[in-house]
Amino acid sequence: MAGDQQEIFLLALNYFYARYKEKGGTQNKLAKKLGVSQSYISALLKSTKKASVELQERLANILYGPYEDFLIVGRRLQNGLDPEITIKSERDEEVESLINKLSHYIRDYQRIEKQLVDTKNFYKILVEKMQSGVLVTDPNDRIFYVNDWLVNKIGIARESLIGGSVPDANIEFPLGKLDEFQEYYLRAKETHEPQEFTSIKLITPSGQEVYRSGWCIPVLEHQEYMGMIVTIGDLTEETQLRKKLQEEVWIMHSAMESMDGVGWMILDRSKCIIKRNTLYQQMFNIPEEILLNDIFSVNNNWVKNLMSEPEKFMQSSLDLPLQEKKAVHEFQLIDGRRIRRVSSPFFDENEELMGWNIIIFDITNQKTV
Repeated sequence: MAGDQQEIFLLALNYFYARYKEKGGTQNKLAKKLGVSQSYISALLKSTKKASVELQERLANILYGPYEDFLIVGRRLQNGLDPEITIKSERDEEVESLINKLSHYIRDYQRIEKQLVDTKNFYKILVEKMQSGVLVTDPNDRIFYVNDWLVNKIGIARESLIGGSVPDANIEFPLGKLDEFQEYYLRAKETHEPQEFTSIKLITPSGQEVYRSGWCIPVLEHQEYMGMIVTIGDLTEETQLRKKLQEEVWIMHSAMESMDGVGWMILDRSKCIIKRNTLYQQMFNIPEEILLNDIFSVNNNWVKNLMSEPEKFMQSSLDLPLQEKKAVHEFQLIDGRRIRRVSSPFFDENEELMGWNIIIFDITNQKTV
């Protein structure tokens, strides 16, 4: 409740200060009347500092009038209504009939006003419940709205974000690094066209490394730039998992390539080679066109021509996909080499066969018993 009143007060304060400024008032003049510093007034207007109730009342009296009337204007601003609209009635009895005729317009206006408030509240709730971020800026690129999801993801107080400048964010938040996002934002502002960003790396104002996707959508009125709506999705976990997977694949590839004198390949359940090392190709001098689709049977048709007993080799290879246990085969090649093939099946968590791990050793120089 206190936070809501603070928001109402801040809306009224900025509204009446703008009118005060139009009449020649300055932050410095206002500060002198209150007996505070000019920087303190600036902080109040930006909501980086909060005024006590006593100071709020003094500000209200200087800028407008009674404190309660001051807050009423702020509440109307919060609901998107005309801040100072009044319906004046003539007290002269001669126009009493006219007032009666106009009463239905007043009631209709009140009905429309209520609908506007209800609609605004509906969309406010809708945006706050979204599992993605929404950020809105004014024509000067200063933030005036951030939904709860984004506040939680950024990790700093809403009060610190409101009033912040998107182009100057790296200066205002030294821990942050938002260069990629700022490029899309400024491009959307310059072109007046929505700009999509996908999986860009950012350092949030709280210092966290994150990955974001979304849209920068300029708001235009008669082709005049009025600010930006930014929608933001979080790809941090997905990106980190993808990087981890890429790292694991690289580690596996490096491990396969680092095995001296050993050919290695992995088959999936459809008998396609999903991984193999370079030595496997070199051991049998397999041409690139044979390896193009990495089909186990096509590879075997090439390799059988190097075997002293090609029928034995092909039969054991055909039987391999039917087996669900470790199998060891040894073969003599026509060039005098002797190899040993060790095939081990692997299974998923439901004990379903997923494929085979096949390792090929050159045992030519091993002594036979």
